[in-house]
Amino acid sequence: MPGMTTYERGLQIYQVLMSFAYQRKTLTYETLGQLIDLPHRFLGNYLEHLLRYCTNQGLPQITILVVRKAEGTPSTGFPSETVDMDQELERVFEYPWFRQKPLTVEDLKALA
Repeated sequence: MPGMTTYERGLQIYQVLMSFAYQRKTLTYETLGQLIDLPHRFLGNYLEHLLRYCTNQGLPQITILVVRKAEGTPSTGFPSETVDMDQELERVFEYPWFRQKPLTVEDLKALA
């Protein structure tokens, strides 16, 4: 299987996160890594692209769904100092992700 670009991986992760949001579930970095066949320690860069996209578009921060196994909280890269975590999680769960225009690789590249 050919490798994916950073932006293609970001799009792949976004699709997984939309499914988890719809199910009102969080997932660990390890689970996400297993689902997309990538070591969990490499996910931060891809999640950062998605966080930037959501912030730029005024969307709930869907990356809040990815949590550390031991703590059950997002990684230190998530802006938890400026965000009410419970409120943002509920916003992600309630948002109609599947009704939005689909995210594209070009959308992510534009914010790089």
